[in-house]
Amino acid sequence: MTTERSAEAPVVRMHGIDKWYGAYHALRDIDLAVAAGERIVVCGPSGSGKSTLVRTVNLLEPFQRGHLRVCGIDVEADAITRAARLAVNRRVGMVFQQFNLFPHMSALHNCTVGPVWGAGVPRREAHERAMHYLARVGLHDLAGRYPAQLSGGQQQRVAIARALCTRPQVVLFDEPTASLDPEMVGEVLQVMESLAAEGMTMMIVTHEMGFARRIADRVVFMDQGQVIEIARPADFFEHPQSARLRTFLGQVLAH
Repeated sequence: MTTERSAEAPVVRMHGIDKWYGAYHALRDIDLAVAAGERIVVCGPSGSGKSTLVRTVNLLEPFQRGHLRVCGIDVEADAITRAARLAVNRRVGMVFQQFNLFPHMSALHNCTVGPVWGAGVPRREAHERAMHYLARVGLHDLAGRYPAQLSGGQQQRVAIARALCTRPQVVLFDEPTASLDPEMVGEVLQVMESLAAEGMTMMIVTHEMGFARRIADRVVFMDQGQVIEIARPADFFEHPQSARLRTFLGQVLAH
């Protein structure tokens, strides 16, 4: 599915990013650019820094060194302000592993609260957007249900609709199928594949290697907080360059 990208400025540009949790060096000198419409899959062993990487893009995780440019907004390590976070969050959608839906709100209300309170969208327009995107993920008829009344797969599809309701320039997915029963994984991946086919800019942390092979423009392999290898899917899976990636693929593809 790899396509040629335009020469316009990247939607996401990470340069020399370092992050620590106390003495633990979680991200090490990260350099990565994501073009408009590009689908980047990030994989690696547990604790490799994958989730921290994508959570740094929308400033959920601050970083201590380096420079981030996301959706035209420049952020320096020593100047991560509340205003910068708000500006980035209006442009970057996020889908979490644990859904993170408000349990006391219906699916519809979960999808309208961000546009109304975060971006000042009029309520009627926010309602129309929410119904549009709930229909887009196949849940138009369940808009009035609360999270407890939905399956895990349905909750994650509501979470995807919620992310889309802010009309983001890029959507981040942090292991979106990790909390789902196996029979529910396919319904979420199908929605994500359809978004990829429409040209959505996406950064996806996942262990679903078949999915990565089908939809990624590039696959990023991380280990110990570092980007070890970046390649197109055919080269990534068939011709890994590093011993660490060969070992990782041998483990995950054997199951």
